[in-house]
Order: sequence, then C-alpha cells, then structure tokens
Amino acid sequence: MSSLRRTIVNLVLGALIAGSAYDIVSDQEHWPFSQYPMFSGVWRSPTFTWLRLFGVTADGREFPLDANRFIEPFDQSRLPKALRRILDGPDGQARVRTALADCLARYEDLRRQKRHDGAPLTALRLYEVEWTIDPDGANIDRPDRRAFVAEVRP
Repeated sequence: MSSLRRTIVNLVLGALIAGSAYDIVSDQEHWPFSQYPMFSGVWRSPTFTWLRLFGVTADGREFPLDANRFIEPFDQSRLPKALRRILDGPDGQARVRTALADCLARYEDLRRQKRHDGAPLTALRLYEVEWTIDPDGANIDRPDRRAFVAEVRP
C-alpha cells in the first residue's frame, strides 16, 4: 500500500473515530455518528410514559392505532417522539392538531386502498399514556393512566 493511500485511510478512520467520540462525549447525534442512546443509559423509573393515537369509530368506540400499518409511512417508534417535539415547541397544541389531521387522512387513505383492515374513523385522539413497568409486559394493553391531549375530526 502506498504511503498516500495509507494516509488517506488513516484520515478517514480518524474522522470516523473522532466523529463518534464527539457524539458520545457531547451526548448528541449527528448522522452517521451516534451516542447510541438505547445503550447509553439505565432506565430507573418505575413507569413509562408515551404518546399514543386512538381511532374513534362511528359508535364512539376507541381503539389504539398501535400497528405500523395504520400510520404508514410513520412507525410506532418515531411518530410519538415527533408528536412530543411538536407539542413541546411553540404553538404546540395547534401544530399537533395539524399533524393529527394528516395522520387521520393517511389512515383513511390506507384503509380505502385496503392496506389495513381498520374501521372507518370519525375522529382521531391523542393521549399520553403511562404504565407501571411490568417485567413480563403483561399490562401492555392496560396503561395505568391516560390523559387526553388532542382530537381531530375529518
């Protein structure tokens, strides 16, 4: 290997290591580097809080939109985080209603295209739900607390 090639390879490797080290030390994430948040901390709270969408049918029944097929192209790991960022930002309530209206329209479009078998919705509600952590996950469908955040209708 020529000395020029070796120098270039060493510079590229050094940049990758330096970028990763910077993100780990600063606790930030800049693609393609990461501080690996899933593995960089220990969960110590006995509860878990999450935002969850619920569809409302014509008879008033609510059901959680807890499958990715209902909210494509979004997914269950990213949409609640995005909604939380919207809520915590300026004019969060109004902006989250705009986002929910888009989610409702996407749900109905996917339903009409027969990409899921969900019921037609008359409303979409956003709740903040909280669970006491059960090591076996037996209470996944029964949160301990549910607080209304917002609602949109078509």
